[in-house]
Amino acid sequence: MPVRRNVLIALAGAMLAAVPALSALAQAETSSGVSGSRGTTDSESRGAIGPESRGTASKERQTIGKGPIGIALLVPPDNGIYRRAAQALIAGVRAAHARDGGKVSLEIIEIDEDAAMLRTLYDELARRGFSMVIGPLTRSAVDLVTSAGPPPVFTLALNQPDQGTVPANMVTFGLSIESEARQAASIAWGEATIADASRRPRAAVVQDASPLGRRAAVAFAARWRELGGDVYQPVTVDTVATGRVRTAVARLQADVFFVAAPPAVARALLIALGGRATIYGTSMLNTGAVPGSEAAALVRSPDLDGVRLVDMPWQVQPDNLAVMAYPKPADMHLELQKLYALGIDAFRLALQLLEHGTEVDLDGVTGRLRLSALGGRAVERSGVLAEYRAGVLVPLALQ
Repeated sequence: MPVRRNVLIALAGAMLAAVPALSALAQAETSSGVSGSRGTTDSESRGAIGPESRGTASKERQTIGKGPIGIALLVPPDNGIYRRAAQALIAGVRAAHARDGGKVSLEIIEIDEDAAMLRTLYDELARRGFSMVIGPLTRSAVDLVTSAGPPPVFTLALNQPDQGTVPANMVTFGLSIESEARQAASIAWGEATIADASRRPRAAVVQDASPLGRRAAVAFAARWRELGGDVYQPVTVDTVATGRVRTAVARLQADVFFVAAPPAVARALLIALGGRATIYGTSMLNTGAVPGSEAAALVRSPDLDGVRLVDMPWQVQPDNLAVMAYPKPADMHLELQKLYALGIDAFRLALQLLEHGTEVDLDGVTGRLRLSALGGRAVERSGVLAEYRAGVLVPLALQ
């Protein structure tokens, strides 16, 4: 059975590639429990996950609120592989609804990944006068919606379609690792040019072999080149042994190192570099060590001091006004917290879209969220730059 389980894990990752947190949860669910560690088992190959793993959508629906504005939230089945992801998302949406949803009737609907069922559901929602759909959550379900053309009810999809084309009457929003990597590149490039404006800044990328790491690495390098910098060929690290990491990067005379790998790789690289360059990364490097959190004392990481990363305010900035406005469930680990935050901002975005159309500028718990009225169909998310100091993540003000 282990081979079959591993296949399911890999296929689950492919279906959820635009939301890295979901890949870890899919892996954990197939292992009969959700772990607190970040296991990112994305796969670049696609395939069908067995029905016993997807689960079967319940016909029962939950309605919250009695407002005149109808919003439907489409989630994976509660008896399938993504149940905890769905539960965290629902909890976040409900938290936002409790605060700002007085005029909204929210209907939570489990869906199967079936094109005919989705078409029938959308026709029903249109007939009943719903104003907005939030979801689906998985990439494969979003693909099914987009393949039918513009949906009859305006949709805020929580993943990117695989073909990359977003139809009319739809906007996408998610927690893309690529957006964090691109932002890290922009920040690091700015710092490097300030330090030495006499030449093109050089960056080195250290990645692991996972698809998530490769995607982050490619996004960082592409953005660095767009800005006019030079990038060494990426170094793939399959060990956290400091000596081997030191050997792998010894000849790289880079101003900046970008780590697209777990925190252990950043630790080894930090020792190997001996302080000769700044290390940047994404939320992949977040251990959960945030000042004031109950977990800070347990996961404090002084051996990461000086490492910088881009993550959402919800994870690194507890005194952010938007973050402080919502309860933070103590029983959710790092990956579930991301989906909870996604749910909060998805509902807030839905309200903004209903009020302002396709032009949005929102200070969200997942970052600064912007959508241009000039043809934009994807919400742009800018996270927070944070640095490990005394073992915990401290937000930094951008210059």
